[in-house]
Amino acid sequence: MKGEEKKGEAEDDIDYIDEQVTCMTLSKREPVKRGGEHSGEKYGLWRREQKTRAARLEKQLRVLEGQIDEQLNRFQAHYNRAMVRIKLKDVAQLLMPKGAPAHELAILSWLGDWRPSAILLIHDLRIEEAVIDEEMAEIQATCILHLPFGPVNSQTGGPALSWIQSEFKKIHGVIIKAQNLRFKALELVVKKVLSQTDAAEFLVAFAGIQDLIHQFSTHHKLQKGPVSMPRKALGYT
Repeated sequence: MKGEEKKGEAEDDIDYIDEQVTCMTLSKREPVKRGGEHSGEKYGLWRREQKTRAARLEKQLRVLEGQIDEQLNRFQAHYNRAMVRIKLKDVAQLLMPKGAPAHELAILSWLGDWRPSAILLIHDLRIEEAVIDEEMAEIQATCILHLPFGPVNSQTGGPALSWIQSEFKKIHGVIIKAQNLRFKALELVVKKVLSQTDAAEFLVAFAGIQDLIHQFSTHHKLQKGPVSMPRKALGYT
């Protein structure tokens, strides 16, 4: 009898332990379940916030892209002015704009404006620049040869004006090529090389640098003033 009682007590103890383990297991799982639901809600909220912010950024990028295109169109319109039919006397104005002080022309001038390779150093662009430079140099040499006191006219006595007019038309063609290359370089930088935000910052800086150089050159011109000489140097007392 005692053996059976002990056996019964042992079985009761095992059942009691099983119940306790089961209760402990269930009580441990409940917080994990509640925490998982809470994490899921936070993740869903985070996803909705990210979607809203992404939509807002996309809208801002579209606005920025439109502003960049608008600025590029302004540059293109400016460069296209050289392509309209002009009088020969206006060719010199394209090469050396009257509104640009001498120092500004010395810093920026390449056939009337900035060199494309100044903002984008790529091999193909420099080759196109070199071709235009050679074409312009050839025209200048031809003009010198056909000046009234040049070697050709000294020997043949031919009319110089017709030759000069012909070469000025060629110069106009070279200026058009230079303007096209300028816009090509600008468009490559803004559309292909830089991101939208970097492109916007570049356009702001590009305009700022040009304006700063113009202001500096104008100020230097005003500070310098007209050429004057002391009276003694002219022989006056």
